[in-house]
Amino acid sequence: MLVGLAVYIVLKAAPVYIEAFSVGDVVNSLKREADLPSKSREEIYTLIKKRLDVNDVRSVEKGDIDIQKTVNNVTVKIDYEVKVPLFWNIALAFSFHKSAVVR
Repeated sequence: MLVGLAVYIVLKAAPVYIEAFSVGDVVNSLKREADLPSKSREEIYTLIKKRLDVNDVRSVEKGDIDIQKTVNNVTVKIDYEVKVPLFWNIALAFSFHKSAVVR
C-alpha cells in the first residue's frame, strides 16, 4: 500500500515538474532574442505568453510574470505556484521561480 501511495504521488507531481521545465525553457529562450531590450513590456509579455501557450503551460498567469527594463538589459522573472489535489482535503503545493537577464 505504501508503494502504491508513493507511485500515486509521483504520477501527480510529474506533470507539474514537466511544466516547470517548459517554463524554464521559455525564460531561457529569451536570452536568444537580440532585439528584446528594444521591445515594450507588453510586447515581451505577448512573446512569453505565446511561447507558454505553445508548450501548453496553464499554471502561469499574467500576475506571475515580472518584466523589468533598464537602459542596457531586461530582467524577466516568473514566480508561480501550483497546487495538485491528492485526495480529500490533502494537496501538494509547488513553488517555482524562473528568471533571466537579457543584455
